[in-house]
Amino acid sequence: MDKITSQSEFTTKYIIEVKFKIKGVVEKSDVVGAIFGQTEGLLLDLDLRDLQKSGRIGRIEVENESKEGISEGIIKIPSSLTRKETALLAATVETVSRVGPCEAEITLTEIRDVRETKRQRIIERAAELLKEWDQKSLDQSEIEEKIDTDIKLGEIISWGPEKLPAGPDVESNPELIIVEGRADVLNLLRVSVKNTISVQGTHVPKSVIKLAKQKKSVTAFVDGDRGGTIILNELLQVTKIDNVARAPEGFEVEELTRKQLIKALQNKKPAKSIKKIKDKSIIEKGYDDTKDSFQKILKKLKIKDDNIIIEATKSIKAGYAIGFNKSLEKLFDIPVGEIFEKIRDFKDTQILMIDGILTKRLLSLSLNMKIKFIGCKNKEGELNIPENILVHFF
Repeated sequence: MDKITSQSEFTTKYIIEVKFKIKGVVEKSDVVGAIFGQTEGLLLDLDLRDLQKSGRIGRIEVENESKEGISEGIIKIPSSLTRKETALLAATVETVSRVGPCEAEITLTEIRDVRETKRQRIIERAAELLKEWDQKSLDQSEIEEKIDTDIKLGEIISWGPEKLPAGPDVESNPELIIVEGRADVLNLLRVSVKNTISVQGTHVPKSVIKLAKQKKSVTAFVDGDRGGTIILNELLQVTKIDNVARAPEGFEVEELTRKQLIKALQNKKPAKSIKKIKDKSIIEKGYDDTKDSFQKILKKLKIKDDNIIIEATKSIKAGYAIGFNKSLEKLFDIPVGEIFEKIRDFKDTQILMIDGILTKRLLSLSLNMKIKFIGCKNKEGELNIPENILVHFF
C-alpha cells in the first residue's frame, strides 16, 4: 500500500482510489478542478470544499501520465467520513465526465480502510514483540534449570597439570568416578555427585592413573555407545578400575536425566565381571560378555568364519548397508536410504549389516524376508525384537 503523505495521515479512516482515462492532455490541477466543479451542489452535505475546510477529507492526490494524446492515472482522496458518507462521495466522484474540454472516464478502483492496515501492522508488530519477549523471558522450569546450571558451573574445578574438569570433592572423597568429558561432570553435579573427573578423550592422563591408585574405590562411568566401549577398554588396561557403570544403550552420560544417572550408578558392576572387548568395532549389548556375546550369536547362525562379519563391521561405509547370504557371500553394498527399494531383489539375504538405526519398518521387512541376523549402530526407541531374529550393535 502506498504511504499517505498528506496532513490528514493520522485522522484518515479511508482512502478512495479511482482511475481515470481522459481523451486529451491535461494537468493534475485540471483533474482536481473538474472534481470540485462537477460535484459541487450534487450532495449538499458532501460539498468537497466544505469537507476539505473542516478536515473531513484530505488533500486530493493525482498521479497522471499522458501518452499519445491520452491522459491516464489515479486519484486518491483521504476521508475521515463515515463508511456511508465515504461510499456516497466515491459514487459522486465517478459522475465526473469531462476535464476541461476533454471527455473523461472515471471508475472506482477501491475504498481502502486505512485503519485495517494499521490494525494489521499493529498485530504483526505485537507478534514480533511477543516473540522477542518470549526469547528473553524464562518460565519456572527454565529459571530452575538456569540456577541449577549456574550452581554446577560454580562447583566445577580444573584439576591437575592437565587442568581436567572435575567435581570439588575429587581429592577429598575416598571414592572416584571417571567420566569422559566436562559435560558428564556437570550432569553428575546435578545429583550432587562431586567426586568425578574427566579424562577428556580416549587417552587417560597419567595424573588420573596416579589419582586412581590412591582411592579406595574407582568407578568408570561411560557412554552406552562405541566411544564408551573404547574408553572403557583403555581404562581397564591402564589404570585401576573397581566398578563399571554405563549409560543406557545409545545414550551419553551428559544427556541422562536425574533418574537415569542414579539408576546407572546403582547398577554398576564389578570390573572383574566385565571381560574386555578385544575388537573395538564390536560393542557387546549391555557390555555383558557372558550373555548374547558376538561369538555366541555367530555360533547360533552356524557361522564358523567370524572374521568376515567382523571385517564387515570395520569396513562398512558411513550410511551404507551390506547383505550376505548363508554362505557369507556378499550380495549387496548400498546406501541405507535405498534398502527398502532394493533389498527385496536379494531374497537370499540372511545377514544384514547397516551403518544406521534399526527402525520398526526395517525390522518388519527383515522378518518378512526371514533375515536371521542384523548388525547396526542402534535401534529406534523401545523397539521389541522377537526371538527369531538376532540383533547386535557395533
